[in-house]
Amino acid sequence: MVKIVLEKDQQLLTHSPLYRFTTENSEEPNVVTILQQPSAEAYQPFSISEKQGNIYFDLWSYSFAIQLKQVLQAHDTVKGVLRLRRTTNNFSYIKEDILALSEWFGDVRNVTVRSNKGGEMHYTIVLCEFGDSIMAHLEYQSGNDRIEFEWSSHLHIVEFDSLQMSSDKDNNRNLFKNIDAVVQFAIHWNESYEKKLSTIQQFLQRGEQ
Repeated sequence: MVKIVLEKDQQLLTHSPLYRFTTENSEEPNVVTILQQPSAEAYQPFSISEKQGNIYFDLWSYSFAIQLKQVLQAHDTVKGVLRLRRTTNNFSYIKEDILALSEWFGDVRNVTVRSNKGGEMHYTIVLCEFGDSIMAHLEYQSGNDRIEFEWSSHLHIVEFDSLQMSSDKDNNRNLFKNIDAVVQFAIHWNESYEKKLSTIQQFLQRGEQ
């Protein structure tokens, strides 16, 4: 059995013919057990306080992430510009997203941060580079959950908006968790990730201007 632990109010795509689901254990309201062999370990979101076992990043737990990964994996060397825009009330996604992106594109560097300190609309913008060839613009603003993603290179232009093809803005199915993505992109948390996260936190603190 595979256990997927969800953050509050998040949902899984449950129409896949490859899985059967059970939520019989009422003591674990945010856990969905998938009746599929062979794994018996739980997959935990990055946001949990004790990072043990298989950890998945929110950004790479969606269907569009699988498609984007396939595009980028088709070429050994990719240079381009990445733009990520999140509308969310959870600004802890900033460090999580940077860690997730560094897994794909290389270590983060040259970080600059801009953010407002007051007002009803909260926003943070992070300008940075990943590896030797990726320039990134990461933008976060308060509001109902939405992800916009743009990738531009001499090989591909990719655009994604989680509200596209969705007529119900209060039930954004594009942001339901995809089981295959959770399992495929999960990492096993260890000391090296602790160091990476600490470095990212320091960059964000120093980059604030």
